[in-house]
Amino acid sequence: MTTTILTHDRTTWTDIIQPTDEDIEQLKARYPNFHPLNLHDCLSELEFPKIDHYDDYLFLVVHLPRWDDEEKISRPSEVDIFISKGVLVTVHAGNLKPLNELFACVQQNTDFSDRLMGRGASPLLYELLDELINYCYPILRKVNQNIRHAEEHLFREETEHILHDIAVVRRDVIALRHILRPQWDIMNALEKGNWPFIHDDLTLYWSNLGDHLAQLKAMLDEHVDVIDGLSDTIDTLASHRIDGVVRVLTFITILTAPLTLLATIFGINVELLPVQYHPLLFLAVIFIGVLLTAVLILYLKRRGFL
Repeated sequence: MTTTILTHDRTTWTDIIQPTDEDIEQLKARYPNFHPLNLHDCLSELEFPKIDHYDDYLFLVVHLPRWDDEEKISRPSEVDIFISKGVLVTVHAGNLKPLNELFACVQQNTDFSDRLMGRGASPLLYELLDELINYCYPILRKVNQNIRHAEEHLFREETEHILHDIAVVRRDVIALRHILRPQWDIMNALEKGNWPFIHDDLTLYWSNLGDHLAQLKAMLDEHVDVIDGLSDTIDTLASHRIDGVVRVLTFITILTAPLTLLATIFGINVELLPVQYHPLLFLAVIFIGVLLTAVLILYLKRRGFL
């Protein structure tokens, strides 16, 4: 849909948003050394994260999370990257805020463009990946706030409501782990690779990106442990409340059992019951039932059940 080309010194950054067949054909004509399969990957939806290396360029597929406010979950957004000597190409859907902002700053600010693009394409790639990875920290802070909210309201609100909140946070954490885990392998490949068009002095920088991803992974693992603990706690609370309800219902059943038994016996339509036609029989049945209920209550109190 939109292809924008920025050139500064010997570095060219081509940014393609929501690519069409025509955009990819133009890219192929501009860089005929790009493999057709890599170009085709730019048109497919959600390729698995990977890094393909060739003699004169690298092709990266990275996924970063974006927040879906309607579904309350982080969803993967793909960025396809070609990196060669003096050339950086990014192909994406245009829904990643840090990528859009970085490209706009390079496009509008000459000093910023000189700082990012003046050293070559591979340092520019590092700056881009660094921005994308750092954007994950606010997302995880939001997850942490949701977990803290669940912790604070665990004993205040209805179980059903807080259980729903915990389930939503758990689903988001699982989605974030699924998105970020494969990116660590890409950073490792960049750190260990030896390509003439990638600056050798960037090894420590790729390692730094890997450390950031490892830190994000550790934070997510901690969130998983906390959520599991909250789930166990709320399950215990729910079981305790259910036990209380069952106990009350059991006591009601036990206390009404004498009256129910007497009513059943004297409700039988037979001629064998003694004094069944006596005028005081009804009061006698009520008195016996109340007496038995009182005795039962005293017994339960002595046993500590009431």
